[in-house]
Amino acid sequence: MAESALPFASIENDFLRLDYLTTTGPRIIGLYAKGASGNLLVETPEVHWPTPHGEFYLRGGHRLWVAPENPFYVCPEDGMQVEQNGSKVILRSAADASGIEKEISIQLDDNRVHLFHRVTWHGENEIRLAPWAITQLRLGGMAILPQSNVDGLLPNRNIVLWPYTRIDDERLELNDELILLHGKASAEACKVGGNNSHGWIACAFGDALFIKHFEVNADEVHPDLGCNVEAYVKDVCIELETLGPLRTLKQGDSVTHAETWQVLTGDYPATLEGARTISAQLSSTK
Repeated sequence: MAESALPFASIENDFLRLDYLTTTGPRIIGLYAKGASGNLLVETPEVHWPTPHGEFYLRGGHRLWVAPENPFYVCPEDGMQVEQNGSKVILRSAADASGIEKEISIQLDDNRVHLFHRVTWHGENEIRLAPWAITQLRLGGMAILPQSNVDGLLPNRNIVLWPYTRIDDERLELNDELILLHGKASAEACKVGGNNSHGWIACAFGDALFIKHFEVNADEVHPDLGCNVEAYVKDVCIELETLGPLRTLKQGDSVTHAETWQVLTGDYPATLEGARTISAQLSSTK
């Protein structure tokens, strides 16, 4: 079971078990696959910081965020409601102190998890934001971000770096067709993002492969200099993140973002050669 000090519940099938918190969130804290060792997600009960609205506890696992990042919209996550019907669960928060209500709908389907995220705005003034799905995975894996093809004369790739990212960070590996971020702990953070036209990003763990599939909105405006995918690593986890397009919301409006997780078990080494094999396999089944 997940080692959470907070109340949680689980849904499972013949391939996967998923654990989620029942009193705070919405937050998924456990993802276990038959044939793979341990929890693919990471829990961070010791990580917390003050916000304008009170102390925020990160918890770890998978959460729903909003971009562009703004500390004002980070709030304590209380007042959660849970609806469960068989292998489907809906986790819905109350509107927080900043005016944001979050919901994650979860559906197990063999070795896949379908997630539907919804952000509803309750503030009086208009807001412009994008839904941001952040999955904190355990260290030791290798994030794989495929790049557009290298043919043609016009620019077709953007690589976005954050102020704290060192270009010479040994965990960051840039290749023509792939960006790799290795899940090794360091006191320094490293983050990279871009606009992904493939509709997938992944993390290889040796005995398992975690994949995020998502819809590509090529003609839409995205936050963070046009990012629809991002990867981050520091000292406790490696993150795979997808972002929806920016939307302007009035009071009562919602914006949604869907992604599907897929977990494969087998031999998935955290190497460039392994990443190239994975990319070829996923591209052939697109």
